[in-house]
Parts: sequence; C-alpha cells; structure tokens
Amino acid sequence: MMKLFENEYKIFSIVGMAKNAGKTVTLNYLIDLASENQIRLGLTSIGRDGERQDIVTRTEKPMIFITKGTLIATAEMLFNLSEVKLEIVEVTAYETSMGKIIIGRALNEGYVQLGGPTTNHTVRKVSERMITLGADRVLVDGALDRASSASPAITDACILSTGAVLSRDMNRTIEQTVHRANLFKLEGLKDEAVMGLWDKEGEEKGVYIVDDTLGVTPLDTLKTALLSGRIIGTHLEANSQYVFIKGALVTKTLKDILESSPYARQATYVVGDATKIFIEQRDWNYFMRVGVTIKVRYEINLMALTINPYAPSGYFYDSESFRGRLSDALKDLVVVDVMTL
Repeated sequence: MMKLFENEYKIFSIVGMAKNAGKTVTLNYLIDLASENQIRLGLTSIGRDGERQDIVTRTEKPMIFITKGTLIATAEMLFNLSEVKLEIVEVTAYETSMGKIIIGRALNEGYVQLGGPTTNHTVRKVSERMITLGADRVLVDGALDRASSASPAITDACILSTGAVLSRDMNRTIEQTVHRANLFKLEGLKDEAVMGLWDKEGEEKGVYIVDDTLGVTPLDTLKTALLSGRIIGTHLEANSQYVFIKGALVTKTLKDILESSPYARQATYVVGDATKIFIEQRDWNYFMRVGVTIKVRYEINLMALTINPYAPSGYFYDSESFRGRLSDALKDLVVVDVMTL
C-alpha cells in the first residue's frame, strides 16, 4: 500500500461501496502508514465521519485517529468536538450546516470527527489549500453513496472499499465490486480535437451531438439526458459520431436511444467521468453485447481495492477466497483485506 504515496498524485479519495465496507479502517491504516514514513497528511471528507456510533444504524464504528502535525478540514461544530488539541490554521469562507470549514493542525495525537465541504468543487479547493499549507498528501473520506468523490474533478486518484456488508452472497458482492471497479477504469477520450470540443462546451449540464466533421449540435431543449433518450435518438443521423452527455447517464436513457434510432450504435457516448454512470451490471453487459461504446472525458485513477470480509450483522466470507477471486477478476489492481492490516 506504500506505493499509493510513491507517485505524483497528491489528493486521494477513499470510496466505500456501502456503509461498513471498511472505508474508515482503510483511512486509519493509511494515516498510520503516512506517519511511519514521515508523510504529512491533510484530511477532509464529503459528509460526516469519525463519530463513535453510526448515526443511521446505531452500531459502533471505527473512529479516525490522527497524529501530531496532521492537517484537517472540518466543520466548525465538529472541530470543537475533536479530542485532539487543534491549532486553527485558517477559517475558510465555505459554509456548511455545521458551520464554516476550518483548517486545523493537530498539536497531539487522538481522535477527530470530519465533516467536510458539501460540494465537489469546494472539496477540491480545500484539499488544494491544505497542500499549499504544507500537506504532502490529502485523503478525502468519501461519504456513503457519494462515489462522486472518486471523480477526477475532485481527487487525483482513489481507493475503493468493498465488503461482505453488500450481500450475504459473496458471488453477488464480487459481481457488484468488479462492475464498479471496471466502470472506474473506463477509457477516456484520446482524440485531442474531440476533447477540445467537450471542454469548449463548459461544465453546464446538457446534451450535444458531434458529427464526423466535428460539427457540434447542442440539443437546446434538453438540460439533462434523464428521461430524454427518445428525443436524443431522433436527433441522431448517419454521420453522428459522438453524443456528449454532461450529467448522469442512466439505463433508461440509453435503452430509449437504442430503441428510437437506427444510428444509435455507431455513436460513442461520452460522460464527464465514471461517477456519472448509473447502469447496473446486467444492463451494462447487454449494452456492450449489442455494440454500444461509452467513454469518459476524464479517467479515474483507481489505485487499490480494499475488502472487509465481515458484515456487522454477523456473517462473513472466507477472506482468502474473497480476496483471491477479486484479484483474479481485477488483475491489474492491488486487493488488500483491511482486517489483516
């Protein structure tokens, strides 16, 4: 896992596929690893983490333990609840429901609660600020079902955490995990001219069709692709080469496009990054089988997969089998059992 810190990436996210998938255990391990190697960390989160008891499930959960010198960015209310003595480094202008985001430096070691910025843009800004203030690396604790924290618009690389909590059936958990990991590894656009067209249209949500001469037709009546598949399909022509979808891509949209246009399979569908794709594995396999091509503008750097073979309700998987099967399915990815770290 030390390899995570031996590259050019500065800001990492840890993304859990569900609560109790081992995300906080992974975070604590990386904090320890950084401390042992004199790497100064900055920490923040999307959502709240570090409390003794899960607010939703009322079960005990791992707390976040930091070492002296660590920078944290957390909401004012949680800053004051931390057991660590914190020096205020900067009070930012970013507001949350729990007060302004404060950047602090730990003067001793102990437990903290993190409640970071609420928008992706702000998470990136706060993380970059901690780098400027002396952090060598920043870890972003991604909130439940906020896979968007893996977005390259927020972090440079990510770690995915999965576990037995997803299902009693290990086969089902492996299927879901491999699907998510494969989405995160989707290939990005390579043609610089096409990338330039995407960038030129800005980040505002919308749908754009690009023809084989690189002419761009914005579908001005659409602010989102949701529930708009048939409209998109009727605008596809024989020379349509790309469909830019700035926003979410869901199963129904793609099915409706395929059903409403004979040209649907010849176009490449482009989304900002893989966190914008909401397609289950069975549907994804169907789309791939019928020749649909989906690419991303920005690739996600998935660096590792951590697993937790134990579920809080009491059942568990055989760790070696769980880890081994995931390693076989995701051969280029480091797979680590966090319960053995």
